[in-house]
Amino acid sequence: MAPVLIAVALGILVGHFNLLPHNRKITERFTTLCLFVMLLAMGAQLGANEKLLADLGSLGWQALVLAFGSIVGSVLLVRLAESHIAKQLQKSREEGK
Repeated sequence: MAPVLIAVALGILVGHFNLLPHNRKITERFTTLCLFVMLLAMGAQLGANEKLLADLGSLGWQALVLAFGSIVGSVLLVRLAESHIAKQLQKSREEGK
């Protein structure tokens, strides 16, 4: 759990100190790239687990659906949070003008 919290804290610091370009397209592409790298790493870790692969037949579709649902849910929630934060920032900028 600590690495996740550290990653979130580092992300907050990167955003706070404006270490990424202000170009929205570049930031969106960077975010998407990082998400795909994270998903690839998770898939590689699961694929390297021999016990999991051996038990996959007995786990059945339920495990597959749970894993797929977790991935899709994570992607959708990140997109939703990103959209909400972007709207709030835009609203804040408009009120500041």
